[in-house]
Amino acid sequence: MAKILIIEDDLVVARMVLDWLEAEHHVAESVHTGNDGWDRLKFYSYDLAIVDWQLPGISGVELCRNYRSNGGTIPILMLTGKTSIENKEEGFDAGADDYLTKPFDIRELGMRVQALLRRPSEIVRPLQGLGQVALDYKKYAIVRDGVSIKLLPKEFALVEFLLRHPGRFFTPEQILNHVWQSDSDSTVDSLRTCIKRLRQRVDSDGQPSLIQSARGFGYKLELPGTGSDSQTIEQSDTDPA
Repeated sequence: MAKILIIEDDLVVARMVLDWLEAEHHVAESVHTGNDGWDRLKFYSYDLAIVDWQLPGISGVELCRNYRSNGGTIPILMLTGKTSIENKEEGFDAGADDYLTKPFDIRELGMRVQALLRRPSEIVRPLQGLGQVALDYKKYAIVRDGVSIKLLPKEFALVEFLLRHPGRFFTPEQILNHVWQSDSDSTVDSLRTCIKRLRQRVDSDGQPSLIQSARGFGYKLELPGTGSDSQTIEQSDTDPA
């Protein structure tokens, strides 16, 4: 599950790609001009961008070049009707990671997205005091000590994000930026409600909560072999962050 930005001025193509990504449980957003795409890339966090070559305002190639020259590192998949090797060289030179020629089969786009994200079939980590935790991408479920619990899309995205960064604290604002859509009206209270619901469904009696929190630090999953050191771990319904 990833947060993906689509920058495509063909509304039919943009809608097709958006629908497919959402069906695959990604967090997907679309804008339709190069200028809007540049603004999103500057101010929000994404895992992947799908960029059309010919855009109103800033072209896709120019946008890609600007993004790379400003230190942008996420993978970029370029969409275009241009087929010559010279065009492809120009796109790659601008900083694109892959190139897909229109018209395309949505299944091929899916394979290229998967390759760029390099998402494993599952993430499995032994977490300190939490037992063995895995994510099942086929069922969109969390497996804790052999018990499979199907999650809602946002719950799954939240657990996946924290599981990819075990032991690291994230503030509510950082989590919202990575897991929710950039133009979402979700709030810190929405996040707390999601975490409360996850704890009710996933946590086991007598064991530490899957998602731990510390006042002033935010939320995390614990690393193997580490304790909560001097930070007070909070597990109430109104976690301070």
